[in-house]
Amino acid sequence: MSDQPPDKKRVTPANLLLTAAIVVVIQLTALSISNLNDPVYVNIVNSTGYSFNPGGPSPAGSTFNAFVLVGFAFVLTLGLVWLLRKKMVTTFKVVIFGSVAFSAFVLTLLTADVFAVDYLPSSLELPFAFGVPAVLVVLIGYTIFVKNTAWLSTIVLAFVGAEVGSFFAETLPTWTALALPIAFSIYDIYAVFRGPLKALVGTAPGIALVGMSIRAGEFTLGLGDIVFYTLLPCFALLQFGAVQSLYVIVAINIGMVTTLFQLSKRRLLPGLPIPMLLGILVIGASYLA
Repeated sequence: MSDQPPDKKRVTPANLLLTAAIVVVIQLTALSISNLNDPVYVNIVNSTGYSFNPGGPSPAGSTFNAFVLVGFAFVLTLGLVWLLRKKMVTTFKVVIFGSVAFSAFVLTLLTADVFAVDYLPSSLELPFAFGVPAVLVVLIGYTIFVKNTAWLSTIVLAFVGAEVGSFFAETLPTWTALALPIAFSIYDIYAVFRGPLKALVGTAPGIALVGMSIRAGEFTLGLGDIVFYTLLPCFALLQFGAVQSLYVIVAINIGMVTTLFQLSKRRLLPGLPIPMLLGILVIGASYLA
């Protein structure tokens, strides 16, 4: 989902470049997280066999895997719409906080622990490993329940989105990691124009976007967009190396800027289809090279 303020004059080259620059910083952060955590994830996957793969490793099975995750997102969004329509705002915020905070704590715990082991004295490992995710959870709670300060919310949620994108790239089977952005792009079109996301934002826009979006310059980007904007570059980094991941970043941001430019004509647009299409094409070309 991509959104902007009512003043359509803000869709200018300068504002588009600023938004792209912010997204590039987030993507580079995700690449750093993947590079840091890759040895640990490889050990975890090899030792436990963990992988979200209910449909099997084939392209057809991976498509099934992707649509299972889309179905989960669909049901969750329907539940959130129901809560807002019933004016259960506190429960709505608790659900958002619980899902974001859980992901943030678990993934940041791993990242902080790896960083502490590599770069800090052993005496600081546990305080740092548990302290950083605890602070992050407190900040998430502050932005959701107390005051949604745009810059703070953006920094915190962008970091969480980068972590989740990196996690998916590290742990999903190859075909599922490629099918998932395509499946969510299709769902994004439906969700924004006719589906539950449109209803969610339309019901209470001031509440619905808290904890679920970031402010990138003059534009609002959904947290889901950030996850996928980082998933593909991290996937390319792990599969092909740094150069190909940078190509994917360029492709995704060209698609994102193209999408945002169209906001001069519409108030709300799906943020995934064009960026994901271009990113997948670059990855496909890397496989064929």
